[in-house]
Amino acid sequence: MASLLPIFLDLKDQPVLLIGGKASAEEKLRKLIVTGAQVTVVARSFSQEVEALIGEHANVRLVQRDWEHHDLVGCRLIVSAVDNRDEHARIATSARSLGVLINTVDSPGTTDCYFGAQVERGPLVIAISTHGRFPGLARALKIWINDLLPDSITGDIEQLAGLRDKAKTVVPETTARMAALREQLDIWLGRQSKSLNA
Repeated sequence: MASLLPIFLDLKDQPVLLIGGKASAEEKLRKLIVTGAQVTVVARSFSQEVEALIGEHANVRLVQRDWEHHDLVGCRLIVSAVDNRDEHARIATSARSLGVLINTVDSPGTTDCYFGAQVERGPLVIAISTHGRFPGLARALKIWINDLLPDSITGDIEQLAGLRDKAKTVVPETTARMAALREQLDIWLGRQSKSLNA
């Protein structure tokens, strides 16, 4: 199996198409909403939860009908959350003909990218993937990592980021600045190890 390239995609204000209106679509919609993407949800019918989400967020619009090829034109990302593998394949073929990334729910053979399980602490985002082979394991690992990382780490990350910003002006030479920042990170990592082993 080829290795996946883990990337973080900036979807703010970008057009995203979500095809499907049931439980799996709801899960993907929740993840898409927080990115700030302009999400269009196309399906013949919608669960109450999906309709509620659409009503609560200005960056989401609903189109109640079957998807059509022209819906995919101009999209940055397409998510297929339908309950039919043949339909996933048709959507994936259309997406790829336009050069658009496609994520198909529970259908690894037709997907270009996966939604990883995420752990977030402020600007820190850790994404976990199993190549789509066992999403439940990724969710279990998310819980485990969540338990390992205290909420207080968010403040540390902000302080370290501020230190890096300051170092850019105080130590203009790149090699010296990187060495100084590595030293500070080593000190921080040492403190984290001590607190974990306490």
